[in-house]
Amino acid sequence: MAMQPIDPSSAPIPIDAGDFDGDDGRAAATPPGGLDGLIDLARSRLIAMVEDARDALVGQVRGLKDLVDLITEHLPEGAQPVAQFVGQAGSSIDGIADALAEKSVEELVEDGRALVQAQPAAAVAVAIALGFLAGRLLKAARD
Repeated sequence: MAMQPIDPSSAPIPIDAGDFDGDDGRAAATPPGGLDGLIDLARSRLIAMVEDARDALVGQVRGLKDLVDLITEHLPEGAQPVAQFVGQAGSSIDGIADALAEKSVEELVEDGRALVQAQPAAAVAVAIALGFLAGRLLKAARD
């Protein structure tokens, strides 16, 4: 018995239930928007993930600011120069959190590009340091 060739246009294989057009139970022949729609979907999901990470980072930075404020409140009277320095650091931290919270993902990416173009050596040094740190953390997690 000879095998019959399969005509792919006659019955496309659905990937998931969302691929069905719902009228006759058959799968839609092409996804809405085609490849461009898929790219847009991936981009929007990636942006949503980065926005969630940014919001979590803003929360952590604000927590650091709260810690700095707590330290400033509990410094002894004789440590006024230190208290002023710590207070200034707290204001800077608060400004960083505000800047992160107010900017969109696209603006943050553009700021990163501008920084890399303005100071490529510093960007390479930071990338090397982050890579080294990530490697150490992964190695520590394995052990």
